[in-house]
Amino acid sequence: MRRILLVALVLILSAMLWGWLNIWRSPSYFELSDPCGENSVILTMAQYGKLMDTHPRPYLIERDDLVVFGATHTKNSADPQLAKIEDAWNALDPTVALVEGRLGFLVPYAMNPIELFGESGHVAALAKRNGAEIYSWELPRNLLILEMLEEFSPEQVALQQILTPYFSNYRFGPPPDPDAFLAGYLHRAQYPGLDGVIASVEDVDRIWQRDFADSPDWRKTSDEYGLPGYFSTMADRANLIRNQHLLCVINELRARGERVFVVCGLSHAVCLDPAL
Repeated sequence: MRRILLVALVLILSAMLWGWLNIWRSPSYFELSDPCGENSVILTMAQYGKLMDTHPRPYLIERDDLVVFGATHTKNSADPQLAKIEDAWNALDPTVALVEGRLGFLVPYAMNPIELFGESGHVAALAKRNGAEIYSWELPRNLLILEMLEEFSPEQVALQQILTPYFSNYRFGPPPDPDAFLAGYLHRAQYPGLDGVIASVEDVDRIWQRDFADSPDWRKTSDEYGLPGYFSTMADRANLIRNQHLLCVINELRARGERVFVVCGLSHAVCLDPAL
């Protein structure tokens, strides 16, 4: 019995060590050394709208020490973009990868990073393969919310925080249970400045029916071709804030002598191009 317990303990400790070394966790935000200012050269979403039907897809910005890969968001492991991402990665041999979003928990060999996290998951896998550092290029959520609260009400910002993941994922197909999916994001309305404004899916329904009565139900809404009402204005402002932050992150890493690979949605790459 003692030998069995010892073997079991060794197996448990070995599994824990393997998990600690191999299981994916959300990449950290990159912390800037100095505050990030605005940059008037970055295109706004209104300016991007005039270009969106004419620019290449995918959209690449390539420098000696930088690749910004603007992708059409995908969770299809057979998408031809993924081979192009790997070609651009190998050509640059980056020391730092910047991915859109936070990604999350993943067990190697048992889960597919592309099916879970899209093209960002593919870049994360390349970074882990090559030993490159990996960060989320996003502005920490609490700071983004504080900036959004300068122009929009707590209720509007809370609604955006909760619904944005649903709208982004809807382009890949509706979830089996939209209400359950959304309930998993209600915690995003609990950041400082938003506490208590929205606490349930019923609250979301009430606000949506009041403010977007002439639009389809949120359960049938995607962000692929724009959003209704003030959601469009809010998305434009949030994207400009995010693009300004991404530019600052890129500039600081390049100044440190890093070779930087960025994966992002198409609009981010096109909007950043004039500033790079």
